[in-house]
Amino acid sequence: MTDLATVENSIRRRSFGTLSTLDSSGNPHATAVTYAAAGEGTNLTLYITTRTTNIKVRNIRRRPQVAFVIPVPHRFLPMMPPAAIQFAGSAEILNHENADARGAFHADWFLRRILAAEERIVSQSAELCFIAVRPRRWLSTYGIGMSALDILRHPGDAIGRADLTGGN
Repeated sequence: MTDLATVENSIRRRSFGTLSTLDSSGNPHATAVTYAAAGEGTNLTLYITTRTTNIKVRNIRRRPQVAFVIPVPHRFLPMMPPAAIQFAGSAEILNHENADARGAFHADWFLRRILAAEERIVSQSAELCFIAVRPRRWLSTYGIGMSALDILRHPGDAIGRADLTGGN
């Protein structure tokens, strides 16, 4: 079992991941996204800024089930495969004025710039929106909370999971 606080801290310190949705035939559609995590002390929610015309939005409106993967690079060993956090969850399309999503993006200098860029490139044919991604109970991990050397020495110990409900 991986410590939930360590996993949540890793998620909140990152802003890049891969969102996977399902199309109308049940085929996966994966896309790289920038996300902002809800503030500490709140239920873990990732907010993604996008446009209403994108495939991922259309897929989520049909089927809200998603998967999300967050790579966690090793700071001083970029040649090593990154640690990772992955989970299955549900997604919801939110209006571009959603206060929680905007607040998450405004909490970080880089993410404020991402949101501003998205707002600038929105055309007349599309509307800015947010996707709220909420994990189910389990966050699966690989190498979270371990040094790169420990992962190499004990790769089986690198596999873990964290329970969002606090249970075992």
